[in-house]
Amino acid sequence: MKRYKYQALVTPYQGGDAQAALSSVRAQDPETHQTQVFRALVDSDEEAPFRPGKPEIVVTVRIIGDDVPDYFDIGSHFSLWLGSDVGQGIVTRRLHL
Repeated sequence: MKRYKYQALVTPYQGGDAQAALSSVRAQDPETHQTQVFRALVDSDEEAPFRPGKPEIVVTVRIIGDDVPDYFDIGSHFSLWLGSDVGQGIVTRRLHL
């Protein structure tokens, strides 16, 4: 299993429990349109990254998996996932470990 690290801009949905979704992201392969849920660590330098009234925040997303590059690249969209979508994000750049 390989490790990947991305910077992304995330928008939590109003009324959603985005804080609890910080361990899963859901993304779609642009070629096959197949979706997959990945275990991930999503964090920010701010104290409370998903507080109400803050519609967008820059986060770091760390994902482990062999097929991660099929789903994540610069410009890729993904969802914060907690059994359903509780926020959305877009990858702004890949960070090297």
